[in-house]
Amino acid sequence: MKGFGKVSGQFWISDDIQSLSDKAKLLALYLLTTGHGNLIGIFRMPKGYIAADLNWDEPSVERAITELTTSGFLLASEHCHYICIPQFMEHNPVDNITQIDARLKLLVRLPESLLEDLPEVTSVIQRAVSKASDYRGSKQTDVLLKTAREMLGKCSAESRLENKRNREEENKRNIYKTYVQSDDRTPPRTGEVPSSAGSTTEQPGPVTQKPAEKPDELSADFEQWWTNFPKREGKKGYKQKTFNKYRKLIRQGGFTPEQLLANLMAYRRYCNETGTTGTQYVMTTEPYLNNTDNLTNLWTVVHGII
Repeated sequence: MKGFGKVSGQFWISDDIQSLSDKAKLLALYLLTTGHGNLIGIFRMPKGYIAADLNWDEPSVERAITELTTSGFLLASEHCHYICIPQFMEHNPVDNITQIDARLKLLVRLPESLLEDLPEVTSVIQRAVSKASDYRGSKQTDVLLKTAREMLGKCSAESRLENKRNREEENKRNIYKTYVQSDDRTPPRTGEVPSSAGSTTEQPGPVTQKPAEKPDELSADFEQWWTNFPKREGKKGYKQKTFNKYRKLIRQGGFTPEQLLANLMAYRRYCNETGTTGTQYVMTTEPYLNNTDNLTNLWTVVHGII
């Protein structure tokens, strides 16, 4: 945790800051100087911390964060509560190898969940590693750089795709296991006489068993879609009914899982930009899928029009 933060005098006159609302400017200044921060501008910052320190309510925090992310000043991970100021390290250059090592230590300790949840952070780490490589450091520096490069390799686009495939295959195996029953452990129903009763040969009779149900190949894609649906006030929908509609749209409606997910992420961004996330104005899942106009909407926000 750093004791103070440095802010350039250009902060107040730069075009990207001047266009922000007063609350967004204050939040940007707070994030640059907060004691919760560190030397790399990537740190855990739950919204509750911001609300408590600035004496704001949570909707105000949400709106200010949305404004900063839209402007490009900030990257925010919703799931693991991390934020990243992409240009932080460029505006706060290091002076010596000790500071470089300190930054590299912070970089290699970032959780893998952050890199998966917010892949845009990867380019920030890459720039920091590239600059650190230009310095002639110690053995410790070399070890840290090697670790950082290995971490970047794990979070490359190819690795993320491979991890996703592995998770989907594991989900399918787990779903399949829940449907398969062991033949030799199926107990007889109440009042049913086992087929071998009274037989001297002890050979079992034919066993009638419900065939194992095949796992739905769309379940993993739907789980990703369901998880990313915007938060709203109250229940977001009935999961099974929503899945039935989701599956029907793909099998009969001509949509792909990728198209439905991309459209949903656009709607999620729209809710963030309009400040409706977490309110009753976010649609529930079933009406959202039932209206095909929603699924082809670009969900763009036109600013400045009343």
